Amino acid sequence: MNWHIFNLFGYLGVGLWGIVPLLWLVYWRWQQAWLRYLAATLTLAAFVCAKVNSATHVNRIETIPTSVLTQRASREEEIRKAALEGRSSEVAQIAFAEDASGEFLDKAGMDEADLKYLGGEPSATPEWKRQKQGRAQEAANDASPEDKLSSEISGPDTSKGMDAGIVGESAKRPPITMSEADVAKAHRLDRWNLGITRFLILAAVLLLAADYLRRANHYARASLPLRLPSVWLNSFTPMPPVVIRPQPPRRAIPAELEWLTRRGDPFVYLTDNPADADAVVAHLTSLPKRRRPQVLRVTDGISDEFVFESLWFGRGSFVVDSAARAKRMLEHFNGCLEQRRTTRARVAQTAHIVWDVSSPIPETTRESLVKLAHATGFSVFACHDSQAAK
Repeated sequence: MNWHIFNLFGYLGVGLWGIVPLLWLVYWRWQQAWLRYLAATLTLAAFVCAKVNSATHVNRIETIPTSVLTQRASREEEIRKAALEGRSSEVAQIAFAEDASGEFLDKAGMDEADLKYLGGEPSATPEWKRQKQGRAQEAANDASPEDKLSSEISGPDTSKGMDAGIVGESAKRPPITMSEADVAKAHRLDRWNLGITRFLILAAVLLLAADYLRRANHYARASLPLRLPSVWLNSFTPMPPVVIRPQPPRRAIPAELEWLTRRGDPFVYLTDNPADADAVVAHLTSLPKRRRPQVLRVTDGISDEFVFESLWFGRGSFVVDSAARAKRMLEHFNGCLEQRRTTRARVAQTAHIVWDVSSPIPETTRESLVKLAHATGFSVFACHDSQAAK
């Protein structure tokens, strides 16, 4: 095998994309986040190496056809035969016993210029040319100062700069010559190398997207909330009807609700601490306008029916700061969800019931709420008591 088919970048790229599938297999087995980013980075690096190898090395590979070499050798042979035929009439037609067939020229008496035509080993400069150059040098040394000055004034102009075309030609990198078979193999392997790296880039994008969707409904492993339809997320990992906030949690309560908002999910935050409700409202209303949700503080003038319908159609989110109102609202939600379940209706975007009351959910509504939430696309997020939604 001709190892000059690729350069260092080419072989480095092959080594990089060779270990990318192994990294993805290890990631899907051990679920280490840094492995997926390393695999994607190596894929991009392999593609860059493949492009550099193709542009700077493979594209310079050329081949000299054997027909050109044959024609060149044939012309040289014809010139040599013509010279031999021209000199054969000028030498004595004497053949010696030790001469081989066709050796009728006495090359010992020839000068170096003749030997150059007849396949001898002439020196770099013939003797007659060296003598001529010597006589010219002696004449120049014997010339008077006035003649030298006149010669320099009337001599050719040598102050012109170098031709830019010559500089450009000399700056070009010489081609890499190989046999026709090696050239064909180099271009074939180059196409395979570029094709594999492009395929791995596409595969990396698809794998990263699938991995993101698979983790989006997992509290501990979700990252970078995006406004995506819940049907996409639930097709990989369905949203659990009950999510218990671990201790210590990943985020504070206002940040948890901001996370739900950035996902595009509506919520109703139920608490018995008005200070917590004030902190949530202040945090959400201070977000940038493009990320600011429509949040209403529930008062006596807002009915539970209005809250439920707004959550069902994703029109806004709500904050309740009374334990009594929170329990009464859950009972109303049970009746509404029961009606929606009979028609097999589900929310288009997951709606969250965030329970941050110090007391657990009443026993009379807990079990039915969890079942109805699972059937209709709601989810109960318990902030403190791990037994609140069992």
